[in-house]
Amino acid sequence: MNIRFDHFITYTNAASIDYYLKEYAAQGFAPDDKTVRHDPGLRNGFIWLGPEYIEFCWVEDEALFAQAGAEEEILRKQPRPFAIGMIARDVQAVHNDWAARGYKLPEVESKAARDSAADAPPRWSFQDIPDELLPGASCFALTYHSRPKDEVKQLKIPPNTIYAVSGVSFVTPEAQLRAERWRDLLAPEAKVRQSEFGFSVQVPPHQAEWLTPEAYQAAYQRRWIPSQPPYGDLALLHLLATDLRTVKKMLEASGRQTISIRHSEEEQILIEPDPRDGFAFLVQERPAGPWLQERIVQTGERLVIV
Repeated sequence: MNIRFDHFITYTNAASIDYYLKEYAAQGFAPDDKTVRHDPGLRNGFIWLGPEYIEFCWVEDEALFAQAGAEEEILRKQPRPFAIGMIARDVQAVHNDWAARGYKLPEVESKAARDSAADAPPRWSFQDIPDELLPGASCFALTYHSRPKDEVKQLKIPPNTIYAVSGVSFVTPEAQLRAERWRDLLAPEAKVRQSEFGFSVQVPPHQAEWLTPEAYQAAYQRRWIPSQPPYGDLALLHLLATDLRTVKKMLEASGRQTISIRHSEEEQILIEPDPRDGFAFLVQERPAGPWLQERIVQTGERLVIV
């Protein structure tokens, strides 16, 4: 199927999406130059983390957003990562594969951006994924029609040297059952492996990890606070950087709190979440060259670091 994690979504209740992206730029991250309008009344911003990105949903039109309902309002008022977009070269082929395996799914939908012309061609095709198939996060698969399938993607290491997402951690009392459920849909031939703190599944090129609240606190020195909506299990994005000292220096100079974590004698940096978006990051130091070669082998992407 060649489906993989592509972007991770949260709301931000910052006063301005434009100034908020500038704050992330001051921390050494790489914001996208453009924002995109989506329903209901959103103008979203993006931070690139190598080939993947995080997305901030920001309410631009209060009247339109009022139609979204109470759940969206809770996600906005108490921001934390709640959704994962997964990229596929052909999302309709993914739909057909899952349907053939007995999963019940809505049909694939194609759409343009909210501010596009009436006759604009679709920009994306989406496959919504029912909550019971991937519990703990609101998930969907998509194909980008605006991207040439054979394009060479140029990656630039940003000032803080963070250049890739290596994995994601979820927290739930049902850690093993959740790991098995996600494995069954996304990587049915993979093994669920028990680690020091939880259970993990390889969804190439990323590793997904599930921990209990007690294991999360033991591993990362942070108490887990459950969320009210059903999409609050996403706890950490695992990131790679070429220089941890630069990461720590730039983040702390910009007011972000960091904590040193040591697992198996390796130092890592935990970046505490900004309360305006809820993202927490765990950063490891790795050279970019070997990662790039492994990524190309795993995914077949055409990537180059410039």
